[in-house]
Amino acid sequence: PPGGICGDAFVGRCHDDEMADVWERVDFTVEDADPRADWCEQARKHGGGGGGSSGPRSLSGLLNQNAGTITNGGGNSGGFDKGEGDGYKWSQNDEEVELRFPVAAGTKAKYVKINFSRTTLKVIVAGQTLVNGELGGNAEVEDSTWTIEEIKHKGKELCVTICKKEEGRTWPFVLR
Repeated sequence: PPGGICGDAFVGRCHDDEMADVWERVDFTVEDADPRADWCEQARKHGGGGGGSSGPRSLSGLLNQNAGTITNGGGNSGGFDKGEGDGYKWSQNDEEVELRFPVAAGTKAKYVKINFSRTTLKVIVAGQTLVNGELGGNAEVEDSTWTIEEIKHKGKELCVTICKKEEGRTWPFVLR
């Protein structure tokens, strides 16, 4: 139904205090379950709740001005499509950019803090800043996301996906 929820939905609530290294689930109150609650109103807006409404996009991108290795695989219109930065690998396609950081085997989501903005990105893992800088283009913040992935024979990687606001535009750099 228009504006409704079809299928399963999970809504969680937590308290996250990075400085005190505290992450804990918090119970919903009866007031929180009210469809007129502030968080429900925000979630109904385009991109509310971090989901966005443009649907899933393919993954493959990010470019860095300080990249040690840059190649052009022919997928972009004359631009760069992959390379390596300081402690990470990146790639990009017409729709998004992607950064991949190797992380320790015990890394959990509660240790990851990522600040996406339209023009900047900051990534912190276990209190250590991995990157903090200006993006090479405008990001669609609501559609950008991150995951921790187990890579066979390599260990864990933090994968940060930044959706491009202007699809089809190759970023001249990833981060500076």
